[in-house]
This record gives sequence, C-alpha cells and structure tokens, in this order.
Amino acid sequence: MSIDSRIRQRRANPVSIADERVGVNDAVAAVLTRWVGSMPALYTALLAFTVYMALATWGPLRHADPYPFPFLLFLNNVTQLVLCLVILVGQRVLSGAADRRAVQTYENAEAIFHQVADLQAHLDRQDRVLSRGLSLLDTSEHPWIERHRVQHPPQAADQAIGVNGRIAAWLTVKLGSVWGFYLALGSQAVWILLAETGIQTIDPYPFAFMSFLSTLAQLVFMIVIMVGQDVLGRTGDRRSQQTFLDAEAILHECRRMKARLDAQDRVLDSLTGYVTRQVTELLGQAVHDTRERLDHQARVHAAMTTGEVPPEAAALRRWEDLTDRAREKHRAQARRIGENLAAIGCFMVPTVDPALSADLDDEEVRALARLEYRRWIADRVARRTIDPEDVDDAEPLPWEELPETARMRHLQAARRIPGVVARAGFQVLRGS
Repeated sequence: MSIDSRIRQRRANPVSIADERVGVNDAVAAVLTRWVGSMPALYTALLAFTVYMALATWGPLRHADPYPFPFLLFLNNVTQLVLCLVILVGQRVLSGAADRRAVQTYENAEAIFHQVADLQAHLDRQDRVLSRGLSLLDTSEHPWIERHRVQHPPQAADQAIGVNGRIAAWLTVKLGSVWGFYLALGSQAVWILLAETGIQTIDPYPFAFMSFLSTLAQLVFMIVIMVGQDVLGRTGDRRSQQTFLDAEAILHECRRMKARLDAQDRVLDSLTGYVTRQVTELLGQAVHDTRERLDHQARVHAAMTTGEVPPEAAALRRWEDLTDRAREKHRAQARRIGENLAAIGCFMVPTVDPALSADLDDEEVRALARLEYRRWIADRVARRTIDPEDVDDAEPLPWEELPETARMRHLQAARRIPGVVARAGFQVLRGS
C-alpha cells in the first residue's frame, strides 16, 4: 500500500483499550479487569475476610470452619488463581492495544515524513526559481527518516527470542485468555462437585490437594506474568526510542524548513524592495506626466486667452529634468495610490486585460479624493517637522471646509487615478 493510501486510511481516533474488547468473552474479561482492579474491590475483599473470620471465630461458622479456617484458605487459593488469570487477560489486552498504538504511531510518523518531504521538495523548487537553479540550503534529511521506512513498529511478539522466549509467549497467549479463566474456574467447580458427591475420594473437604495444585498454578502464573511484564517493558523501551527518534527527525526537518524559509525571505525582501522601487518610479513618472500634460494644457489655454505666451508654454518638463525634491514628491504620491485603492476595496496589478479594469463610481472617487487629501495633509505635517523651510506655515483646511473649486480639483485628480495607473502599465481591479 502506498504512503498516500495509508494517509487516507489511517484511523481518525487514537487506539484505546476498549478497541480490544470484541465479543462476549472479551466483554467478560473487561468487566472482571475493571471491577477487580479497583479500590472498591480491595475494600470488599478485606471486609469479607474480616467478617468471615469473625463469624468463624465467635459466630455460627466456628464449627463449620474453625481456626485456621481451612475452607477460607481454599477459597483464597481459588480466588488467587482466578485473579492470576484475570491479570494475564488484562496483560494480553494491554499488549494488543499497545501493539496497535505502535502501528498507528508508525503510520502517523510516516505520514508526517511524507508531508515533510513534499514541503521540502516544494521549497527546493522555490529555491531554484528564486536563485536561478541553485538550492539556498545544502543540507540532507535526518538519517532516521530513511531507516524508519524499512523498520517496522516494535511489537510484543518481536521480543520472543529463542526457545524460552517462544515458550513464554505461548503461555502468555494461551493462559491470558478468557477460555483459560473458564477452564480454571470450571475444573475447580467440577473437582469440588465430584468430591461432594463421593465420585472422587482422594481429596475430600477441605480439598487440600486442590489447594496444593492451585498454589502451584499460582506460582507458574506469577512467573508467566513477570515474563510478560518484562516483554512489555522491553517493547515499551523500543517504542519509546522510536518515538524519540521520530520527534527528533521531525524537529530536524522543521529547523531545515525554517532555515530555508529564512533564506528565501532574504531573497524575497531583496526582490520586493527592487520591484517596489521600480513600481514607485513608474507610477511617479506617470503622476508627473499626467500632471505635466494638464499644466501644459492650462498654460496653452491661458496663452490663447490672454495672448501672452510664457517661455515654458510650448515645452513639457521631462522626469529627468525635475529636481530630486520634486521627483520625491511624485514618488510619495505614487506610494499612496496603492494604499488608497486598498482602502476602497480595489488593488492594482500589471495589465493583463484592460477590459477587466474597474470603473470607479462617484462614491469611490469621493472616497479616494478624501483619502488623498488627508494623506497629503499628514505628509505635509511630517515634512514640516523634518524641514520647516520645505512648506509654508499655512494650516490646511479640513476636507469639509474646502471651497467647492478645491474639492472639485481633488475629485478630478482622484478620477484620473485609473488612467495614471494604466500609463505605468497597471490596471485597477475591484476585490471580490
């Protein structure tokens, strides 16, 4: 199965012990494990034994089961045997759930490594685009990632090495089942029934031989339980090591991506700065050319009206002939164009299809005019702070108090913005 298939099919929820309880037998085992392995069960056992011993010492049971309480000891042996089997069942359930968790963790790590590899490949392609075919970061992936692909998740069965290990694993599987619990409980019940009916006479009440066999079985079961704990412990250690290496590899890859993104940021900052300067220069020239043509038309109209021809009436001032201060004023206005368009929900892009350009309505034109006027006031105040001789001392009026002719001039300038942008090779689009 491919990585993509495993990613799509991996579980949406984490593995839990409840997932191992399938069928009637496992449900019985779950109930036994949950109830016996609780503090109320401990309190119940202590209370029951105390009451029984009190009744057998001073109460009505002193003739049926006097000190040293042979029947109570027999019941105690039977109970201990049953508890050993319950522990083995619980151990098997825990082992199965842990194995499934290991598989899920392995598949999740594989999915993460797969996504990381895709991201690294994408970043590498971006590197080559930004740096003319060269990678901006010359590092390799964490060595554990390659080993992880061929190393299966640790399972409890992997720890059964050699003849003794296989015997211990077989005993754990066979004894750690509900059928083993049923067999032990049933055999003792049958043995007692045969003794009470007189069919077997070698072990009458209080069933000393049965108690002996029960004690011997408990010894065997305890050893099997300890072997199982050792297996679970070693398996847990291997899983912990694998999880640690997974996390270390993921952290390594995150650092690689962070370093690569930092390198790309430096390139992008350089490119963005260059593009911003070029766009600002183009827009500044477009602002100048548009205003210069309007001023030229006004000069020509004045000459035709008055009959006086000023020396500059027939000439258009070129961008290169402007002073640095004049060019910077046009650049400042050009930088404000994008901000003002964004404020009314528009933006400018390189011209692709002039038919897609947005037509500004009257409300948008008024909003642009007010924004440009307010930004012009803020720029004027800032320049006065830096260079008091650059501007006069006159306080600009608020937009609402401007004469109608002044507002009309600003509105006309705002209406010309799409044309200015088009002259620079861009077009205005309305945001969705």
